[in-house]
Amino acid sequence: MPRCVAGFSVFFYSESMRTALQQRPLRLVFIANMVSMLGSGMNMAGVFWYALQVTHSEMTLSTLLILQTIPALLLLPISGVIIDREDRRHLLMWLDAIRAVVILAVGLVALLEPAKLQLWHLYAMFLLVSGAFWMFWPTVNALLQELTPAGDFLQANTLLMAGVQGGFFSAARSWGLSTTTSGWAASSSLIS
Repeated sequence: MPRCVAGFSVFFYSESMRTALQQRPLRLVFIANMVSMLGSGMNMAGVFWYALQVTHSEMTLSTLLILQTIPALLLLPISGVIIDREDRRHLLMWLDAIRAVVILAVGLVALLEPAKLQLWHLYAMFLLVSGAFWMFWPTVNALLQELTPAGDFLQANTLLMAGVQGGFFSAARSWGLSTTTSGWAASSSLIS
């Protein structure tokens, strides 16, 4: 007999997620999304930490959050047109590649020439990464609908969101562990 938590059957959700994971395309999307969210979460934690350590300014953090929101306001109204015209799998790969290249570029500046890293680098990185992120989400949801058999979308979406939460949780845990055990120098290398 399945156990009920807050009115929902735990057995139902574990079985539905297991069923979704048996489908190779959904399993690949889940794994790729979890890895992507791990990197995004570590980058976000690293940038916020670095900006606060360097500037000691809450205004800098506010500016980063504003820059994270601007692409959503600009891109979400037109993202559906782009997503419908392009191959969603390729678009997702390009969006993740763009985010990775931008983060890697700023990370390399931080590691190789730390004195040259300026606040505008972080602002530009956050703007570009957020732009790719806000195109990524509608694209992954559209791809999920495309890959999911009729009637299984709830389970597939549950699986996708579990990957998001798992990735961000793992990122926060990894970041916290690296800063407490290795100090700031080791964890700052995780920005990239």
